[in-house]
Amino acid sequence: MEISIFSILNWFTAILISSLALVIYLGSRTYSSRAFVHCLFWVAMWISFVGVFVNTKNLDNALFYSRLTYYLGSMIAASFLYFFFTYPEDTRPNKLLLWSLIILQLASAYIYLFTDLIISRLDEANFTNFHRWSFGPLSFIFELAFFGFFIVGVAILYIKYKKCKNSNIRSNLRYMLWTIVVGATPPSLMCIILPRFGYYDLNWLGPITEIIWIPIIAYSIIHYRQMNVRAIITEVLAIAMSAIFFVNIFIDTSFGIVGKIATFIIFLILAYFLVKGILREAGDQEKLRILNVDLELKVSEQTIELRNAFDLEKKARRELEKLNETKDQFIMITQHHLRTPVTSIKWSLEEMQNGVYGTISPALKQAMENAGTAVNRLTRIVDDFLSITAIKVGAQILNLSKESIRPLLDDVLSELRYDIEHMHLRVTYPLDTASWPELLIDAGKMREVLLIITENAVRYNVDGGSIDITTRINDGMFELIMVNTGLGIDEEDKIKIFTSLFHRSAAARTTHPIGMGIGLSVSRAIVRAHHGELRIDSEGGGKGAKVSLVLPIENVNVH
Repeated sequence: MEISIFSILNWFTAILISSLALVIYLGSRTYSSRAFVHCLFWVAMWISFVGVFVNTKNLDNALFYSRLTYYLGSMIAASFLYFFFTYPEDTRPNKLLLWSLIILQLASAYIYLFTDLIISRLDEANFTNFHRWSFGPLSFIFELAFFGFFIVGVAILYIKYKKCKNSNIRSNLRYMLWTIVVGATPPSLMCIILPRFGYYDLNWLGPITEIIWIPIIAYSIIHYRQMNVRAIITEVLAIAMSAIFFVNIFIDTSFGIVGKIATFIIFLILAYFLVKGILREAGDQEKLRILNVDLELKVSEQTIELRNAFDLEKKARRELEKLNETKDQFIMITQHHLRTPVTSIKWSLEEMQNGVYGTISPALKQAMENAGTAVNRLTRIVDDFLSITAIKVGAQILNLSKESIRPLLDDVLSELRYDIEHMHLRVTYPLDTASWPELLIDAGKMREVLLIITENAVRYNVDGGSIDITTRINDGMFELIMVNTGLGIDEEDKIKIFTSLFHRSAAARTTHPIGMGIGLSVSRAIVRAHHGELRIDSEGGGKGAKVSLVLPIENVNVH
């Protein structure tokens, strides 16, 4: 059977399209690239059977092949519509779309291939030797579906292009739009539109025009990394050479000696670029090998430097930890040495006040009381230092027992009575027993907490101000709320007041220059050791402050 040049050109184009699909399949594993490969597969199948149709002389067989080409055309449109939904996001569309297209194509296969509804009959070839066919009553369905799918798909790509903000993706979308329009227009004109108007002589040429896709898509892949495809030049050239060998099978019947010479020249050109590509890839691999060696050396050097730096840092950290332990031990030892003379002074003052060394005048007695108050404050400062150190080194500082904090508050207010009266402050708190449940606390440490927060409420208050104390019980927790009308706390100071030892606001330093700024930090540490929480809130400077002391009512194990 003699094979016409028209069929050979169609099959040659089909091989090139298949080669392009293979390059994309091997060069990328993205979902959109695989969808595009399916599109090219159906295009190659359509082109191949157009070549078979053109070369077939038997009218019955030719009729079946003509119907098959139209069915494959509908498969091309459906596959491209699905691709448009996947690109460039590289996401799977709704499964409903996929199954709808599959069911539609399977259902229409019988109508296309085995009925007269799309292509009704095939006429004898005229003097041009090209088949002519007649359309069935439902042939418009093919045209509506084919052009409808492509128009919807192009519209989807255009909308994505307009909405896209990424310049690289916009370039890919723009190039893909032109690729689809340029690739689909010539075959649509020659194989669908012209036959509808009775012109069939260019039907063989429509599939061959798909060859323009090869350079367009290849350029897009290389220049824009279209669909993340890594183009392998040697693979492209090898496939192209295989296509040339395929054409050479039929060279005697169609081209003669001129064709053989042309084929040989094309083969030499492709072989040159193939060898050049192989040498380039070999050179790139050698450069990569050298780069890997250099990189390994640099990584090794950096690893040694990092190890040395890590060893130095570890050594410095151990020395700092040792120095910190020494410092804590020094503070604890110093505290014990300070406590002895302070206690001696306190006892001596108490003996003099009690008349052990003779009668004292009222003025001297008042002076001794003032001195006793100063000694008590000095004792608390020494105890604060010990508490800070004990908390940091993890020492057990609590001696727990069931107590109500009401007597502790009474004792604190009694101690601060002189300062409260001096500033004309009004202090209120509940007197009923139900408002003060028993708690598992260290009475001595909790008294320190109450003394610190109450002393702050007194010390930083305004003349004639107030201190309102309320309590409440909620979800097994006891809460004491102390609201004062004092200086208040700025937002910046609220952040630092618990986190930084020795921090005091500017207003506090002005009002009471002697303070150290450690009381609240020690108080919070003690309260948290009781599994409670100490919070301070203020609307800002000059707007007073609210202190919330929260402690559990139920028995807890404190470690």
